[in-house]
Amino acid sequence: MENRELLCIFDLINEAYPSLDILDSLDVWLSGEFEPPVAFIQTQGVSERGNTLTSYKIISDAGIVLHHRKMKLVGGQEVYEPISTEPLRQLLRGEQYSYRGKTDGLFINIDNTSFRIRSDRKDRTEIIFRFEYAAAIPRPVVEKINHFEIEEDWS
Repeated sequence: MENRELLCIFDLINEAYPSLDILDSLDVWLSGEFEPPVAFIQTQGVSERGNTLTSYKIISDAGIVLHHRKMKLVGGQEVYEPISTEPLRQLLRGEQYSYRGKTDGLFINIDNTSFRIRSDRKDRTEIIFRFEYAAAIPRPVVEKINHFEIEEDWS
């Protein structure tokens, strides 16, 4: 399920920031071998529970780190150009904190009380939130009978 979650968050970031590169490899992110501006995304499942007879509800956490570009000023001093969180906020507000992924149509409901933005570091902004979605219970494949033999006794 995590691939579907990651694809949905990927689509969300692509819609809010169409020109921003997206990174989802934890190894590359930890090594720092990327060129800002870039968004690092990660999801992690929290729990699963029954929802209906044909589906169950999955609750997950999402983390998005927007890495800011370093710019040189006229005096040679380097400063970071922050990436605004407003495009993402406006997109989520317009959808009442729900989002349908473009890739596979996964529909997530974001818990707006868990939506947090940390911008206390100069080089990045961190966004975290919890979301949930319903997933279908896989049905076993059953061989269908398409041919019936009927014996008629008219005696």
